Amino acid sequence: MPLRFSEEGPEFPSPLVDAWLKGEVVFLCGAGISAPQLPGFSGLVDRCYNELNLEKDRSEQFSYSEGRFEEVLGSLSRRIVDPDELVRTVCSLVKLPDAPDLSRHRTLLRLSRDLENRPNIVTTNFDTLIEHAWTQEGAPREVIAGASFAGQALPMPGSAGFQGIIHIHGRIGDPAIDVDQSALVMTSADYGDAYMRSGWVSRFLFDLCRCKTVVLVGYSANDAPVRYFLNVLEADRTRFPDLRTVYALDAARDSEEDTIARWAALAVEVLPYRAVIGPDNQQQRHTALWRDLEKLADLVETPKATRRRWASDLLCKPFSEASPTELDWVAWLFKGKRDLFDLVINVIQDSAWLDFCAERRLWTEQEADWISAAWASKDLQSKARFKAAIKWNAKLGHGFRLQLGLRLGRSPELPELWRQAWRLLATSETQGLDWDDRSYVVRRELAYEPVLYAYLRKAVRFLSPRLILEPNRREFYGSPTPDPPERLTDLTWIRLGVPDRGGAAELLHALLRQPQPLVLIGLATAALRDAVGLGADAGLVTDDFDQLDTGVPSIEPHSQNKHQDGIIFLTELLARLLPLVAATDADVARRCAEEWRAIPSRVGVRLWMHALRDSSLYDSTHAMAGLLGLSLDDFWRSHRELALLVRERASSADQQVIAALELRIRTEARPHYQRYEIEDGQPDWRDYARDQEVWFRLNMLAAAGALSGEGAEELATLTARHPHLNREVADRDFFKIYSSGVRFIAGDATEITEAPDDDRLRVAQESLSSHDFEKRRGWSAFCNSTPEGAFEVLRGAPLGEINAPLWSELVSALAHDSVLTDDVRRNLILLIFDRLDAADDQFLVLIVRNLADLYCSTPRRAETAVAAWWPRLFQAAVAVDRDEIEEDRNIVDRALYSPTGRLADAVLVELDEVRKSGGGAAPALIGNLVAAAGAPGYSGALARASLMHNLDFVLSFDVGEVNESLVAAVGGDGWEARALRRVLVSHDQLSAAATRMFGQAIVEGATSLGSEERADLAAFNLLFPVLDTMRGDHETEQWGISADDAAKALREGSLALRAGALEVVAGWVNEMEEGPAASWRAVIAPLMARVWPRDRRFKHPRLSQHFAELAVAAGDAFPDALSQLQPYMTPLEGYNIPFVIERSKAPEAHPTETLALLWTLFGPNSQAEAHGISKILDRLIASDPKLEWDRRLQWLDQRYLHYD
Repeated sequence: MPLRFSEEGPEFPSPLVDAWLKGEVVFLCGAGISAPQLPGFSGLVDRCYNELNLEKDRSEQFSYSEGRFEEVLGSLSRRIVDPDELVRTVCSLVKLPDAPDLSRHRTLLRLSRDLENRPNIVTTNFDTLIEHAWTQEGAPREVIAGASFAGQALPMPGSAGFQGIIHIHGRIGDPAIDVDQSALVMTSADYGDAYMRSGWVSRFLFDLCRCKTVVLVGYSANDAPVRYFLNVLEADRTRFPDLRTVYALDAARDSEEDTIARWAALAVEVLPYRAVIGPDNQQQRHTALWRDLEKLADLVETPKATRRRWASDLLCKPFSEASPTELDWVAWLFKGKRDLFDLVINVIQDSAWLDFCAERRLWTEQEADWISAAWASKDLQSKARFKAAIKWNAKLGHGFRLQLGLRLGRSPELPELWRQAWRLLATSETQGLDWDDRSYVVRRELAYEPVLYAYLRKAVRFLSPRLILEPNRREFYGSPTPDPPERLTDLTWIRLGVPDRGGAAELLHALLRQPQPLVLIGLATAALRDAVGLGADAGLVTDDFDQLDTGVPSIEPHSQNKHQDGIIFLTELLARLLPLVAATDADVARRCAEEWRAIPSRVGVRLWMHALRDSSLYDSTHAMAGLLGLSLDDFWRSHRELALLVRERASSADQQVIAALELRIRTEARPHYQRYEIEDGQPDWRDYARDQEVWFRLNMLAAAGALSGEGAEELATLTARHPHLNREVADRDFFKIYSSGVRFIAGDATEITEAPDDDRLRVAQESLSSHDFEKRRGWSAFCNSTPEGAFEVLRGAPLGEINAPLWSELVSALAHDSVLTDDVRRNLILLIFDRLDAADDQFLVLIVRNLADLYCSTPRRAETAVAAWWPRLFQAAVAVDRDEIEEDRNIVDRALYSPTGRLADAVLVELDEVRKSGGGAAPALIGNLVAAAGAPGYSGALARASLMHNLDFVLSFDVGEVNESLVAAVGGDGWEARALRRVLVSHDQLSAAATRMFGQAIVEGATSLGSEERADLAAFNLLFPVLDTMRGDHETEQWGISADDAAKALREGSLALRAGALEVVAGWVNEMEEGPAASWRAVIAPLMARVWPRDRRFKHPRLSQHFAELAVAAGDAFPDALSQLQPYMTPLEGYNIPFVIERSKAPEAHPTETLALLWTLFGPNSQAEAHGISKILDRLIASDPKLEWDRRLQWLDQRYLHYD
């Protein structure tokens, strides 16, 4: 993790910072540290000529222009009569200036210290400015004189005496600090002796680089010391692996990339920095360097205090105000360290900082548990902290809740609402799955005998819901919540849910196959009782409200239960166990039914009524008498089970009991509904609701043949009062809320239904702004249950803005959830489009989103009147544009939910239908296609995304205007072009025609892909044309992508693109008809040699695994493949399992090469943890016993554990 203090300053690698903190860094200082107070090498040469009153000859001019200043001075020394005069001149030119600025030198002294805090600094400068900077720190003259070394009398690097200020090119004399002048290395002859013939400087620097980390400062890449020193050092680097990395600090003159390139040839890791703009609006080239080195010096001198000060200053600000550099700075402060955790808890106010630390993995999961809990508990009445805790609970799970619970126990007194909220959170669970929470794990335990009681209990627990707290949904929809909160729902959305709803149904079936129904019904009853208790704690079950009951449409299995969660699986299990238990022991079944009735939720009463339906348990009179004993609420709020019980058992029950039941239905409804209060201005809906419930229950008695004459008259009165009830009872009547298809229909349409015909429109309009959510959704429920009636309400209404929401709901109902027959639905759709024909464009814009859905869901070839709407709809959809455009990395997904995207897709569907029917493409459809391709703005981009997603089909029509529009759209530099290029390269396989038309866009799209996208598809589309031409299947001209294009994309693209390319190529090796070995030798090896980048900078641990898989995939050509690919591999990191080697025959067929591959991947420089290597090593020894004595195999065998 690098450390960077500013955008302009250098980025210090973590190993370098660690070396500084351990006293292992030595600065090698050049003339730049003293500029402009003293001249640099070129300036020194110029001033020497001026002082000596000489001019450069032609050869000296040439060397000067090439930057070889030591050659210039060497020539000059040979020209003048007294060479010593040159030395004297140089000494006079670099003597101590008046009032020198020694701030830079003091900074270097602070940073270049050993573990005993002694200065450790090396310089090629002749001046003594560093020594004078030391005097300003209070060092005695005699200490400085004794620690200033020059010439060949240098301390040996690595020895106990290695310290001081070391002038490897000599030093001028300075009486002020009692040091004498030494020989100077300044001419080419001096350099030749110091670095080559005698080599004392080379040896010194070579040893220095083996025991210290050297940082060059004050040099450029072509300075003489750099050239002489680093060229010699690089020659020895391959023979002496203990040579440390050499760093250089250098200003980026043009760009950082150019600066890196200048030093790369010298095998130096450069740390570039940029100029800053000073107060005088002038560039200051080196200000950022020295400013940031000052901060680094603070860290090196007082690491603990400095790190705490930095962390406090950074973390106290809002996360959104932190710059990228500051974020990296924070990451460096925390990576691998634990001493600042208290600041996280006490300083941070913005929870986003904790999310950032977790995402960057700046602490372990265990540390995240207690840090997050400690931060949240600092203020237990903060909505922001509670909201953050909900999010962290979903990520961290049990450990976080445990830590939170411990802190709640130590917390001061809290208001009851807050204490309840935090305690619920600490006892809640998350929707995530542990291994043991996966249904197939539990089902597997039930599949084999003997099935233990523990297995049954575990399976029932799996079907038991858990308490889940999620963020408040009102905030998600932009609705404000009270602060301070007034109820739990102001803080969180609470529900019950099972861990693996998708697998719960299969597990339920597995339980029903077990031969222990008595055991299971006891376990499930206890689990239901616990779940209801959990719901009561969470406020889901109260005296006036029972959310658990709402979440169980039917006790017995029914399609309405399909998308439910919570206790639905337990209730269905109990309902299906009941007949099995009744057949085994009826007394146990009846006792269970009584237990269910006692559960404090209406679900229990409904389970009991379900049991009353079983004639083997209860006779009909007993069952009907049970209904007479229900409380007022249970009788009128229970719906489906009560109705089924009456319909099935009333016919054979005692007539007096039935008479009493009918009397209750006819007389008790009014007092029940009169208890509800009507808000001011709200229509009185109670009479209608009462009539509907009475109508439904009397119909059940009639279906059983048990309805009296008075009851029949009452039923006739109700149907006359409400004509829409003059019908048979439908399945949806058995449910308070009815789901049709996949959409959930909710809402209270009572007021709309009961309103007079001439007032129904006004009531519908007002319902949309009701504070009651169920009433606000009333019009939606009305449209879904009675779409024909909704149309009659709107048919004569003005087509204005006030009615647009009503039209939108009706259109949506028909598009998705219509309960009508096909013929009725088709006729109603035609009526709607006919009515909307009079609407102006502004009105269509308001409803076009749902109207486009209706258009797309209608068979348009059979309804030409609807098909003719496409141009108007598309024009309206284009008008629904966004003012602000943001980069959209999933533009196809967004297009699928946009009107323009769906309408463009509808054109393609119609064209496909025409083609399949054998007809030609109609001009109108081609015109629509042209319009979709050329539409403006963001909405037009979504339409083009839909076309680009189906590119080969679109190109098959060869419409010039369409092709031109798409080519232009993907060829720009804006957000749309980038998004469409990502769509383009995400095709499974682009045709040759597509590559010819979009070749450059494909290359650019592949190059710009990020790590989160399907880079393997992009790689396939890049490389397949190259593969095809190399195999000789087609000529190069057939394709629009060449080998050069693919090579360029792999060089400039992301790591993910290169990884995807290796996956694709490995797949090809196994798929080709020639077989893996022949495919490798004939096609894949040449392809890799042609397109794969050879630069070292592209080596990466993530790619090594893919390279290994490709080599092994080559089969018998594995040795050849390894020889070609091994130079591109680097040691692995993280946890890796060598599956590809384990599954192959390589250990037996090629043991030596397999060992070489393992050594490359998992050898000494690897940071990987691997499972299975020991087994591979055993196979290698079995194939070639001599390998048992191979040191590489021995090292690997000791390094990686034998899990057996």
